[in-house]
Amino acid sequence: MKSLRGDAQLAIGVIVLACVYLYMDMRLPEMRLGDPLGPKAFPTLVGIGLIASALLLLIERRHKVRIDPLSAAKAAPPHDEPGTNPGDGVKHSPLVLVGMVMWTALYYFCFVRVGYLIATTVFLLGLLTYFNRKRYKTNIAVALGFTLVFDLLFSLVLGVPMPAGLLSI
Repeated sequence: MKSLRGDAQLAIGVIVLACVYLYMDMRLPEMRLGDPLGPKAFPTLVGIGLIASALLLLIERRHKVRIDPLSAAKAAPPHDEPGTNPGDGVKHSPLVLVGMVMWTALYYFCFVRVGYLIATTVFLLGLLTYFNRKRYKTNIAVALGFTLVFDLLFSLVLGVPMPAGLLSI
């Protein structure tokens, strides 16, 4: 039950911070030159995305099934995947967090040098391979699909070119 309260606290905190973020976005000056949306469009999309994510977390929280601890112990999954053994998650979570921060820092460092398509695909594939083990085809499809969809969204729809990096040669 403690994790459910944590999810709700996280969602409420994200909603509050997103509202502050959107308020600060509204205070940005109006730009009369160039794009009619100006510099306010992207922060607004981020704020709306944060609120939507928090609301989805609250909805997911409502639909979690409560499992009897005795029946859950009988049908416990094998302990070879992260997160399947309740004791492992608590013991290894600082190492996983440090690893994710280092992996994200490496992604940030390589983003412009290597390019969006390669860096993002490798970054997502690394995370998916760790958190979604033994599902290689799904991991590759999600990493490539996400990267390509967002590349097309930014370059074609929003008119923001992503760094080409090694692919510009």
